[in-house]
Amino acid sequence: MAVEMSISQNLPNLAIGYSVLRLLKMLAAGLFLTLLFAAIAFNWLNIKTLNAFQITASYVGLAVCGFATIRVLWRLVSTRKPVLFITRVGIRDTRIADDTISWRSVRDISVWQYRSQMIVILKLDPLVADRFDVGLLKRIVSMMNKAVGAEGVLVNPGGLTMDGETLLETCKQYWKAGRLAYTAHPKTEPEPVH
Repeated sequence: MAVEMSISQNLPNLAIGYSVLRLLKMLAAGLFLTLLFAAIAFNWLNIKTLNAFQITASYVGLAVCGFATIRVLWRLVSTRKPVLFITRVGIRDTRIADDTISWRSVRDISVWQYRSQMIVILKLDPLVADRFDVGLLKRIVSMMNKAVGAEGVLVNPGGLTMDGETLLETCKQYWKAGRLAYTAHPKTEPEPVH
């Protein structure tokens, strides 16, 4: 789903939702990992060489994978509407916030890649970025992202109908068009009052 238009043309408003096939693949992987961690944590296979660290790590893995699997299942069952909106004005990811991020406030667009997973990173103006770090959980996630080198607002294409590479190219194209449209319209000077 690539958008190939020149900057001078009007770009269509995009509404991107979840892919049922991708969510089913993620659900299958999550169920497998959850069962694997449960088998180790509860020692269903009667392994005699498990130490306390391995059992503790298995409980943590069980909790994380179980939570992620439940989230994927919830998305699969409940989400039928688009969650990511890209327009010439900005981008809105309802999974992050209900606000639209204006392309004028985006300083840079980059990608953070872990194995085959590509996540688009929007580096925002500091005043705008503070609006997205509200709440304890969001601040913790933001600190964890910074620790792995992903500083900014993360737009994750996982489970969506658009892959990471296409999302990156689309965001760059709309960002460029949005910034050019803004700079093409100079601010008008107010007329002096007589």
